[in-house]
Amino acid sequence: MDRLLNRLFDKKPKKSPKHSPKRISLPIPPNVSAGPLRPREELDIGPDGEQLHPRLKDNSREDKELPAPEISTSGVAVGGTEHRSDPTRENPADTGEGEGKSRLAEALNVLEREYENTALTTTTILSVPKEAANESSPLGPLKAIIRTIAAGYANHQGTIAIGNKVEVLLSRIVALEERFDSRPDGVEELRRRDRLIRELGHIEGKLRLLSQKPEPGQPAKRVHDNEEVYGLFEDLREAIFDYQKVQQTAIHDQGRKLTKPAEADVLNGFPCAKGAEYRHGDRKGCMKGTRGAILDGIEAWTRDLEKPPVYWLNGLAGTGKSTIAQTIAGRIFAGGQLGASFFCSRDFEDRRNLKLIFPTIAVQLARNYAKFRSIFVPLVQLDPEIARESLYDQMDKLIVRPLKESDVSTVIVIDALDECKDEEPASIILSVLGQFISEIPKVKFFVTGRPEPRIREGFRLPLLAEAADVFVLHDVEPSLVNNDIRLFFKHGFLELARRQQELDEWPTEEQLDLLCERAAGLFVYAAATIKFVDHRNNDPKEQLDRLLRSPESSAREGKTRLKENTTLDSLYMSIIREAFGDDDPEDDDRIRSVLGAVILAANPLSPSTIATLLGLSTKNVFLRLSSVHSLLVLQDIDHPVRPFHKSFPDFIADPTRCIDRRYHVSPPNHHPELLAGCLKLMNQTLEKNMCNLPDAVANCEVKDLHERTERRLNPALQYACKSWHKHLIDEHTVRAPAITSALHRFLEKKFLFWLEVLSVLGAAREAVDALEVAAKLLEASPTLDLVNDCFRFVMRFFEIISTSSMHIYHSALVLCPRQSVIRSLYEPHARPLARIVHGLPNLWESNIAAMKFSSTIDTAAWSPCSRFIAISWGKQTEILDAVTLERVTTLHSPADETTRLVFSPDTRLLTQCGHRPSKCISWDLQTGGLISAIAAEEFSTGSMKYLSATYSACGTMFATIYRIYSTPTLSIYNILSSAHIYSRSVDGRPLDEIWTHGEYLRFATMESGSITTWEVGFASPHAPIRVESLLIPDDFDPSREYRFHPTSSQLAFTTEGSVFVWDARDSKFLLESTDVKGCRLASMTFSPDGRFFVCGAWNLGIYLWKQTPTGYTLHRKFISNTRASKPLVSPNGELIIALDGQAIQLWRIADSVTSLSDAPTLTLQRRDNVLILGFSPDEALAAITRMGDETITVVDLKSGIARLTIDAGMKVYAVGVAEGAIVAVGKGKIVTWNLPAVNDILNPRADDNDSVLSITFNHPPFHQWPTTSVSPDLHHIAMAELCENGMIHRLHLYDVLTGQCLTSVETEFYGHPRFTLDGREIWSVSPAYGIDGWKIIEDSESNTTRLEHLSGIQQPGRFPWRSSRGYEVTNSQWVLSPSGKRLLWLPPSWRSDEEDRMWSGRLLALLDHELPEPVILEFEE
Repeated sequence: MDRLLNRLFDKKPKKSPKHSPKRISLPIPPNVSAGPLRPREELDIGPDGEQLHPRLKDNSREDKELPAPEISTSGVAVGGTEHRSDPTRENPADTGEGEGKSRLAEALNVLEREYENTALTTTTILSVPKEAANESSPLGPLKAIIRTIAAGYANHQGTIAIGNKVEVLLSRIVALEERFDSRPDGVEELRRRDRLIRELGHIEGKLRLLSQKPEPGQPAKRVHDNEEVYGLFEDLREAIFDYQKVQQTAIHDQGRKLTKPAEADVLNGFPCAKGAEYRHGDRKGCMKGTRGAILDGIEAWTRDLEKPPVYWLNGLAGTGKSTIAQTIAGRIFAGGQLGASFFCSRDFEDRRNLKLIFPTIAVQLARNYAKFRSIFVPLVQLDPEIARESLYDQMDKLIVRPLKESDVSTVIVIDALDECKDEEPASIILSVLGQFISEIPKVKFFVTGRPEPRIREGFRLPLLAEAADVFVLHDVEPSLVNNDIRLFFKHGFLELARRQQELDEWPTEEQLDLLCERAAGLFVYAAATIKFVDHRNNDPKEQLDRLLRSPESSAREGKTRLKENTTLDSLYMSIIREAFGDDDPEDDDRIRSVLGAVILAANPLSPSTIATLLGLSTKNVFLRLSSVHSLLVLQDIDHPVRPFHKSFPDFIADPTRCIDRRYHVSPPNHHPELLAGCLKLMNQTLEKNMCNLPDAVANCEVKDLHERTERRLNPALQYACKSWHKHLIDEHTVRAPAITSALHRFLEKKFLFWLEVLSVLGAAREAVDALEVAAKLLEASPTLDLVNDCFRFVMRFFEIISTSSMHIYHSALVLCPRQSVIRSLYEPHARPLARIVHGLPNLWESNIAAMKFSSTIDTAAWSPCSRFIAISWGKQTEILDAVTLERVTTLHSPADETTRLVFSPDTRLLTQCGHRPSKCISWDLQTGGLISAIAAEEFSTGSMKYLSATYSACGTMFATIYRIYSTPTLSIYNILSSAHIYSRSVDGRPLDEIWTHGEYLRFATMESGSITTWEVGFASPHAPIRVESLLIPDDFDPSREYRFHPTSSQLAFTTEGSVFVWDARDSKFLLESTDVKGCRLASMTFSPDGRFFVCGAWNLGIYLWKQTPTGYTLHRKFISNTRASKPLVSPNGELIIALDGQAIQLWRIADSVTSLSDAPTLTLQRRDNVLILGFSPDEALAAITRMGDETITVVDLKSGIARLTIDAGMKVYAVGVAEGAIVAVGKGKIVTWNLPAVNDILNPRADDNDSVLSITFNHPPFHQWPTTSVSPDLHHIAMAELCENGMIHRLHLYDVLTGQCLTSVETEFYGHPRFTLDGREIWSVSPAYGIDGWKIIEDSESNTTRLEHLSGIQQPGRFPWRSSRGYEVTNSQWVLSPSGKRLLWLPPSWRSDEEDRMWSGRLLALLDHELPEPVILEFEE
């Protein structure tokens, strides 16, 4: 305070001591009340519901219209009073002064004369010049008043607490002084200043009253008289607060107007939560006079940079956390310190979404600080997807970096963090905050939340524990809380007394005492009581008497004590009975339905939406809700209604608490009612393209998409589409005939329209969840078959559904398998912009999802919760959603290769055992931040290999077995501190698995025909203890594939043609299978619980055995798109993934996609092959085969039907086709056939005997599959040669008719040569080496041919793998027209590298080796 006083009065400041308390308890003088209570008309209620400064009844009240400002002779507006220019003094209008200044200065002089004879004077206490009161600053009078109040407080017994209040006020005076030194910015600012001066006039009047001499015989008054001085201080502070708040609002609005249009577009388009900011919504702050010491303490913390940067207001439900947060946000907003705020709410989907907290805060910071905005906007423009990154990256890129670069000092408020959807053991937001808080010392975070375990654990994290102050709201002295609650009651009842007659001296002090006792410190009780008593149709006295006649008890956080009646239960029951007790019992069902919709809805619904879903009139619903308005936040028919407090839904849904069955809302009874309403509405309302979007656009390209959705999709329909499945709570609900029938009709008639709505609402994931829930609950039926086909459609095309609602019809439906149910139902709605000429499958793939990466996948792991899959490829580790395979986050690693990925037991941490360098790298998955990088024994060479790794049960210790050359070593580390605990060598041959057994670590070794299990402590360096030794069968060969399941001691291994599972503990075989006889096994594994055993067989798919009492029996066989699938079963036994090369596939174990008898036939089609295709120059035909096959198929591209099938009698390596002939190239042989006429018999067969020309030719020996092409005009053959030493590459050109080698050249790399459409150039592409080309030069005079190198010539339109007409494949996802129109989305299985694509005019062939056959597409002009 001294520092601020000195600044005001130009004195040298003194240094204040440093102080950083960890747990706060505020010094509150016990005998300081909240000040004199004033009637309602003297309170001004702000737009956000907070109570502003009191006013007297006079012409200066703000609710009276201000007179239009007049213009002085100097031309300056002066707020309704004309001021003449005076050449001898500064014009008051120029400084914003009014008549109030002179009156206040005069009043101060009077006051000081009145008290000049007392020992306690302003001058003696503050040691400031007396003439300071008359200084020329517009705030001179205000400084004088502050000095006088401070003088009174200096001798007060609550000096410390009151000094804090004065310090807060003085800081505001300093800000005002700086503001008032500048010329008013327009008429509105002048009015604001005039309004403040008028408020000071009110304070002057109160000072006059306090300065009057007492009547004879009356006790003397003093300025520091307790309640009067406190009230004066509150008046003064609230007047300043009011001015600053309005001023800051004007500044913010002006700042938005000055934002550049390009910047505004970025900010407006960035993902944010609506209504999360302090100034939005109908949240109310603390009532004036309550929570004073707490608010002042928090406000002092916001200004002191030496105090911890994080403040946690910890409080139980109903203790007033959010009202305090709203008030604090308002105060610091008025002071210009509030950078951003986020008020979480479980009632609103976006405000409970953790992923939107940091983006929303970042956008607010950008709007409020120009320097921050100048850094933030380019970041977003450079990386538009940044809002979808991990929370760690969001915080780092969106908030921390711009704050550091802009050097902004600010306060950020996050309220009700416990209401965000966060299933992690420690709050993710707090984990991220702890990692970055030290980097932004000028930024403070004020956080409120219940003391739930994850919030407590978050504040106990080492990085955050030392950086946070904690104030426990429910530990405040009860008498202080009761004083505030009593004041709250008195204010509410005074408001009633003002509006109604005959309420004098009501309620009695005894009634107030009883109400305060029953409230038990819960402000929610007091607020609900006031709302109940204030009923427009009932007498307040009678209402209060009814309430007080109810039984008395106590309450506590969340759920009340298990007594027949409790404080809140009694209150709620009384209110409901009073509202509906006289209603007709036949209305009880409607009452329960309406209340059920309020408390069971997935997010708050308006009365009109509730009426629509329940089939009731809006008026009826609104009237019923109005009857219990004291329990709800109810505005009008179109605004969402929600419980006034979270304890009400808990009460009314609990039959042990809501003891009157007439009003008890039973979720099993009322969820089906809402489900039926949702299905009925969707069946009646959904239509195609309801938002009237243009063709072929992505959702993000429709700039007015939000306006379209709000205008064309009413709230009831939006809710039904997004949330119908959330009311599907059990199998009894969905199996009810009416529900099953409505669901079947919905999927049969409205399914695609539903997906379209979810797409434009950004809620495509709801479709996955909805269909998954329905499939689990339905029993075998046609409806279940339809649900499964719909689920297949959504999973296969989830990416496009999420991206473009219109491409549901342009792409997804067009790509649907020919025999799928969805295609048969909805094909008339397809709007193809591309035609699938060849390669469209007849059936769904057996997997439900697949993804392809740009590099080979090293390894993968399931999270213990089965919700995530971690895969590692290259230097990246991806965390995928286990249902959709969507990327959740990406982690970047220094290691070139990963051998192991291990999750901690709680899924919070992930450790990667890397290779080159050999390190264990650990991340916090909640934040995406790197925790540690531990090098084992400081070895980082290729000689080291991690064999196995695991976490301790507590998740803090990490153990690994690795081998350096031939020596296996066990090492244990503390994963959080990176401390090395101990290492020891391991005798024998360690098996691949180590595991946690209680508090100990176990591992197994193999030697001398037995498996030995060892146990050792995580923190103990003592020698391992032998647990057991088990015999293994004689025919076990450790050089072959094997797997050991540690907890069941089962050993799986293979011999020639057979797979075995050996129970080592009981010495018996559980499986002896020859199902994979003659096949090479790619991998084998057990599920974590041992219920399943699974093998991946080369070219035959995946075999899954299930454990039974007698052993393992074959349960499922899954078709794999890849050659060598390495399967992994999820911990919950519901899902299975398979890895092969760059691909990952996902299956549901419960799916019976193919019967066991059908599977082998189907899987034989899945082969690792090189597809070969040749287009005819007129784009009428295509010749198709596979590398090394002897069969060639000629396809008519107009009809897509095979025109000719040829048995070539040789292995074919290249084909070419023209209108009249087809050429095939084999080993040392070139064969030509004539094509039959179009009108001849359809698809005749031919063989080598039908050829018209067959010649032999000499070519280099093949050291692998030859890469060969035939020119479109059938004149030449190009063949690439890889010599034995691998160092020299050659390209040979042959004549088709003679087989003569026309020329040869050396090439820079070995790649597949391709002819251009005119046959005059040859181009080759390699992902590693680039592009190379040659032009065919024919010299007629010398009758020779040569190849002219075209290296460095950039002619992309001539490359055979690129379109010559301007079509483009972008990011392996979209095919664009020459004008940029999105023609087709390519599913993951069709995405190929550039060299595996072939263009010919409007035709595109996809030749990826993992496709069963080429895909040929034709695009519109």
